[in-house]
Amino acid sequence: MNSTVGSSPREGKGRSSSPPTERVVAIVELLAGRSEPLGAAEIADELQLSRSTALAVLASLAERGWVSRGTDLRYRLGARLAALIARGAPEPAVPPGTEEALRELAEAAGCGVALSAVTATELTFVSVFAGDGRIPAGITPDTVVPLRAPAGAAAVAFRSERERTRWLAGAEEAQRDRLAEALRLLRSDLVAAWGIGAAAPAQLDVLADVVDHLAEHPAPRELRTRVRSLMTDISGLPYTAADIGSEEPLPLSYLVAPVFDATGAAAWELQLGPLRASVGRSEREHCITHLRTTAQRLSGAE
Repeated sequence: MNSTVGSSPREGKGRSSSPPTERVVAIVELLAGRSEPLGAAEIADELQLSRSTALAVLASLAERGWVSRGTDLRYRLGARLAALIARGAPEPAVPPGTEEALRELAEAAGCGVALSAVTATELTFVSVFAGDGRIPAGITPDTVVPLRAPAGAAAVAFRSERERTRWLAGAEEAQRDRLAEALRLLRSDLVAAWGIGAAAPAQLDVLADVVDHLAEHPAPRELRTRVRSLMTDISGLPYTAADIGSEEPLPLSYLVAPVFDATGAAAWELQLGPLRASVGRSEREHCITHLRTTAQRLSGAE
């Protein structure tokens, strides 16, 4: 950073003009303690920093993935820092019988299925089966994406109000009401379903090719993370209970259900992905029944 950045009388004499460790720590602690993202001006005012200093520190942190800036220009903890925090907690073991259960679900539903472990900050695909359907290339076991709406909805639905609010805040404002309804539906019916745009399957494949390319060629971690995040962003809006129960055929991207661990926590998300432009009511009910049954089977497996 430029040595002239951040000089301000309000920051006191005797301090280095380059942002010292204490300012970095103060900003990280401030963001970690808030459920809502903050703007640079709010951060500067809260910590009594000049705005230029706050922006300089935030830019440096963002480059390294310690913080992230949303489209609303507000900051929250970044995926890289949050991942390190999450790794300090014990990771949930995969339920016994997962491979067999997912294989049977893929065969029964005729489409791809996956089980993902959901932490406070990330969603990690732990088992994936294509069956007779399709799994977007780039989605393989150990693929990790940030826990950003709509990813991880089935697990987030059963977490604290603060965690649900933070998850919803990461979505586009126009989508938050529908996503909040999806969380309520998951708590009552243990299943939710998402639509899909007409061009989405092709977009998924293009993004998947990019993911494969980045896996083989050096690229910044942030770029790889952003591309994978895009793959979770083009699935359309969640359906309401009335939509799911309607007689009309619906475009269907994927369905999700929670899988609970021995303590009753929703530690995993079970995903079923028809990825089709038209799915009739009877077939939707068939998918929902098999998805819910498999999720319950895995929840009782420990």
